[in-house]
Amino acid sequence: MFTFSVHFRIVRILSLIATVLFFFSIATTSLAQDQPKIDSLFQLLRTSRQDTDKVLLLYDLSREFFNSDIDRAEKYSNRALFLSERLDFKRGIALSYNNLGIINYYKAIYSVALGYHDRSLELMSEIGDRKGMAGSHNNKGAVYTQQGEYSLAIEEYFSSIRILEGMGDKEGVGKSYNNIGLVYYLQGNYPQAKDYYNRALDLLRPLKKQDMISDIMNNMGIIAYEEGKYDESLKYHFESLDGRQGAGNQRGIAASYTNIGDVYAQTKEVEQALEFQRKALEIQEELGDKKGMLSSLQGIAKVQSLTGNTDGALEYMEQVISISSEIGAKKELRDAYNEISEIYTRNGDYKLALSYKDRYAALKDTLFSEQTKEIATNLEAKFESENKSKEIEILKRENEIQDLQLARNRILIISFTIGLVLALISVVLYARTNRERKKALELLQRQNENIRKQKEEKEVLLKEIHHRVKNNLQVINSLIRLQCAYTDDQEALDLFDECQNRIISMALIHEKMYEAHDLSNINIQEYINELAQNLLRSYRLNQNIKLDIDVRIETLTLDSLIPLGLLLNELISNSLKHAFTDAEGGTINVTLGRNSKGLFELEVGDDGVGLPEDFSFINVHTLGMELVMTLTSQLDGTVERLDKPGTHFRIVFIGLEKERVDVQKAMKPSELVA
Repeated sequence: MFTFSVHFRIVRILSLIATVLFFFSIATTSLAQDQPKIDSLFQLLRTSRQDTDKVLLLYDLSREFFNSDIDRAEKYSNRALFLSERLDFKRGIALSYNNLGIINYYKAIYSVALGYHDRSLELMSEIGDRKGMAGSHNNKGAVYTQQGEYSLAIEEYFSSIRILEGMGDKEGVGKSYNNIGLVYYLQGNYPQAKDYYNRALDLLRPLKKQDMISDIMNNMGIIAYEEGKYDESLKYHFESLDGRQGAGNQRGIAASYTNIGDVYAQTKEVEQALEFQRKALEIQEELGDKKGMLSSLQGIAKVQSLTGNTDGALEYMEQVISISSEIGAKKELRDAYNEISEIYTRNGDYKLALSYKDRYAALKDTLFSEQTKEIATNLEAKFESENKSKEIEILKRENEIQDLQLARNRILIISFTIGLVLALISVVLYARTNRERKKALELLQRQNENIRKQKEEKEVLLKEIHHRVKNNLQVINSLIRLQCAYTDDQEALDLFDECQNRIISMALIHEKMYEAHDLSNINIQEYINELAQNLLRSYRLNQNIKLDIDVRIETLTLDSLIPLGLLLNELISNSLKHAFTDAEGGTINVTLGRNSKGLFELEVGDDGVGLPEDFSFINVHTLGMELVMTLTSQLDGTVERLDKPGTHFRIVFIGLEKERVDVQKAMKPSELVA
């Protein structure tokens, strides 16, 4: 038999606590599912108009599904966001971003969650919503806590507290104190953690905020566990469980079950430990809470070890490794490697033990390097900030000196002015003899000014056209996205996704034209990078897909770039959908340049499963391949499949550039056939 390391047990239990704390840090009411309230919201939704009231209905409906159906919560948040954008309702947009940030946190997509909360904070600041600003700071702190960036987390929590204290919001301050207590707990500073938990309880008990009190009781129970006070720990956890069951908080109930199971396991009460861990796992699987599943699986593995079932313990630990790898939980993965190594050591299988110990050491070094790099970056930013402050102070001093010099020279300026007036009188007398020439010059200047204004107006008009085209394409894209919410047909949803990607590739071109200083050309390197990144985000693959983009030309005209963008959309999408079906990751390569004959040459490929050996463009009749052939012909080019591992296509084309006549002279007649 074996016991699990304390460090890994702390991390996996507190991942559940952080989720609950994060959720309640933004909630103003209990978010347990209330079916009568949901029915009432649906009834109001059916009769509501397309206005800001409907946005708030969709927002409330999304929140009601947080603890029971995260996919439906995301659906109604996206609908609220779409309608808010159409109405230019900034508060609705900010609330929708906030909800989507929480949803992605639950899904363990932390970078996306942080991006949504940044945008929510920006809009809340713009409209002056102090409560919303405090909530966004709190939510960012929860994401940083989950990522192990504790100094950034505490900074965000104190930013929230400063705002809430200014508003006299004791409940909000209490929630932030609770979150700070969690950060100190994760750092192993138990006295400081308990101090902030007690501060939170002092504020929340008079307000009878049972949801938050339950969370704090849960956290105090874990501290008692770490101090070896198991009876006290069970008392805290059962008090927390009663409160969460009363509120119907499924995530909180699962967390309490896991913690109670861990205490029973520590006191060797095996049957009770296994019962509570399995209850927790059942709830987490229903909710799709992968971080929570890590806690329960680890707890069940511990119980298996207590009963002498080493094989069963290893089986559950392998599931911990699988889920940790899937969601990118590096710390949990590192500690899981270490625990399995110790299991094999106890069993005398030193070869496997050494293998897992090597994985543990490698991942530990990686995490240390990332933390070191982060610290160096923060120090550098602080140094630059201090230098800028000094530069500003120097500039202020210089401005004061300049003001003194201006005052001293004022008399001289008056003298020069008198002289200038006399000179102007002389010029006027002289100008009388050259009046006709002056009139002609003024006429020419007016004509030049008119020409300049016409040119500026034309450029503004062209940019406005590109801007409106981009907006219209985005409206179409939003309509398609809204339509997706009303169908469950996966084939139809896939077709909608492909249409959206094609529309986005064209909208991105017009956006770049709007931003460009020279309307005749846009930056192709920047465009291809953004297009590829957008496709990667769109497919949301749980794989490590890398992009290797090498663009050796600076610009292309709009006529060439539209078909080229659609070509890239089809080929990259094809790789993302089909190339890595059985792999954990791979690389997609995009190369664009000119060959020795001056023609444009595009190569797109991947290192995935590849195409059948008998693949032929003639025998393939999918819409994607037909588009590839049509767009290649539009560019006056040829397409061929390259004999390389994976799937690679090369397209050589003339394009529709200004120098096309020169390029055609460089080509042989046979090379011009598509």
